[in-house]
Amino acid sequence: MNILENLQLVVVGKFSYGAPDIYELRSSIPNLCGIIGGVRLDIFLINILMRFDRMEDYIKILSKTSYYIIAKDGFAYQMSPFIYDVNFKASEETTKATTWISFPDLSLTFFVKEVLFSLASVVGKPL
Repeated sequence: MNILENLQLVVVGKFSYGAPDIYELRSSIPNLCGIIGGVRLDIFLINILMRFDRMEDYIKILSKTSYYIIAKDGFAYQMSPFIYDVNFKASEETTKATTWISFPDLSLTFFVKEVLFSLASVVGKPL
């Protein structure tokens, strides 16, 4: 479904206790998170929707559990990144978590995207 809607590289930035102005977020998030490619930020209910141009930036922002954004008003706002899916509900706490899986001593023969995704699917939906 995400591919049909062109939402495969989309992350929801969830704010627990308020958020800075969207214009301030558009200038601070790329610098704070080290985004190299393009990112489009939009308001998504009480959260933000970040659409990335590059897979590397998508993975980079999901690699941390939270970011603290210092706004012009002096407050630090906590933002937690989550993978967007159609079942995401802004009013509920998420029950999903991003995990990294390693396969030590895996033969080079198995370093093919299809095989790695098949192995990782035992734990959940691979990126």
